[in-house]
Amino acid sequence: MLEGIRIVLTGVWAIYAILWALPGTIIGAVLGLGDSKRIVYIDTQLSKDVKKLHANFACMMPYKIMNRFMIYSITFPFIKHRMTTKSLKFKLFMWLNCIGFWGWILVPTLKLITK
Repeated sequence: MLEGIRIVLTGVWAIYAILWALPGTIIGAVLGLGDSKRIVYIDTQLSKDVKKLHANFACMMPYKIMNRFMIYSITFPFIKHRMTTKSLKFKLFMWLNCIGFWGWILVPTLKLITK
């Protein structure tokens, strides 16, 4: 019974991760290559020290922006207390990305563990 529940939950999470992959890729491209005001807003909400982060201009390179966004998304459940906004749209955006990134981390790991 417990094994069946685990299989169903892993399957649902895997389906979400696959469906999230295309929008997640588009979000990453828009964030990394688009207007810098998007990542500045996310940095303002989730970074420990925004001034220190933005003192180095290399932090605005597309690969650093995407890396930072991935770290924010993966660690979001642990850093959400830093947010100063009450925006439901931002919270939903970050939670959907958090679940998507964790899907790509945990589903293969769970599959390897069960073998």
